[in-house]
Amino acid sequence: MFELPPQRRDNGGEPRHLDAVAPAWSAIVARDARPIGFRLALRRDEGAGRMPIAAVLDDVLAGFSVDGSTSFPHGLVLLAPLDFGIDASLAGFRAPRNVLLEVGQSDLADAETMRLLFDVQRNGVRLALRVDDRATVARDKLPLFQYVVADAATHGPPPKDVALLALGVTTRAQAEATLQAGAHAIVGWPLADVPPRLPGPVQPTHRAVLELIRLVHGDADIAELENAFRAEPVLAYLLLTLANSPAFIRATPVASIGQAIALLGYKRLVKWLVLLMVIASKEAKALPQIYTAVARGFCMENLAAAAGAAPGVRDDCFVVGVFSLLDKITGQPMARLFDDMPLPPAVCDAVRERHGPHAAWLELALALEGAGAVRGRAAALRVSLAQVNAALLQALAATDALRGVV
Repeated sequence: MFELPPQRRDNGGEPRHLDAVAPAWSAIVARDARPIGFRLALRRDEGAGRMPIAAVLDDVLAGFSVDGSTSFPHGLVLLAPLDFGIDASLAGFRAPRNVLLEVGQSDLADAETMRLLFDVQRNGVRLALRVDDRATVARDKLPLFQYVVADAATHGPPPKDVALLALGVTTRAQAEATLQAGAHAIVGWPLADVPPRLPGPVQPTHRAVLELIRLVHGDADIAELENAFRAEPVLAYLLLTLANSPAFIRATPVASIGQAIALLGYKRLVKWLVLLMVIASKEAKALPQIYTAVARGFCMENLAAAAGAAPGVRDDCFVVGVFSLLDKITGQPMARLFDDMPLPPAVCDAVRERHGPHAAWLELALALEGAGAVRGRAAALRVSLAQVNAALLQALAATDALRGVV
């Protein structure tokens, strides 16, 4: 149900209404614990005036790939405009097939809105229905919708004819019970609730990555780095897979480790080694944490770039975001992980203690996951709401491009 073909969206012009949207995103996680897309909850910013909802949605979709550095996502994209209101502009709204528009159950009582939704569906846009109580769903209207979006704790069984996307899951046990009860996916995985693992030493692949980071910091030549990668076939495979992913634009496939290193360059290699370390930690039950950590890294890097930070700061922000869930991914305490890791003190301070010069960027990234007020944190860092939205959208697109690896 969730494996959709790649979609492209060509939108003319720059997004103009991203300063009107206060977003929050969450991963959509399928039954095998693999993220297959994300939900964007869109609220009207308190200072924004009224504008056509289709214009806002068009600009959000354009924001994924506006500067050409990222392609439009291929996974599921659930757009949830929570308080914009449905207006006549929606009749002309169009979107790729992997994009769904979420509407509230209260909107179905209005005949004019129902006519608009039929127009939207005729335009090829798929719909999801957000409900407060599954027992009171208007079942005669369900054929209009591809999915029902509801809190996992709401009353009533999952609808039989429409797939359920469950919100509000707070523990892994609740997530597993909700899926066993018939939900097709969880929206917003409980990132902090990870099954306990027996403490043990850092895994061999982790040690190999740390050694590669040490070599790069020591300006080792490409031949020495190639030899180190060849000694770790899994890392070599991941490096080549990463270099050939849609995250990089190139004329021909990357066929050698040396070519992949040259494509990345030394300045970016440490950043991607950090990403490889997280990916190499992959196990089925940690996939939502890996997906979220990678999105945080891209988002923090983009936010720092929007604020005009130096390239070194941008790379540090990426590392902080990617490592922010490393303890949950690996099952190792942060203190143990960072004892042997040759990273700048500012990075370690932000990840381990949430303080230092990079901590504010991490807090803003967490706010974009629904953990706090976005505008205030953005203003403190001197980035506009439009820049925040662009940074998030392009981060989600970049993370989606790596779904085959992450």
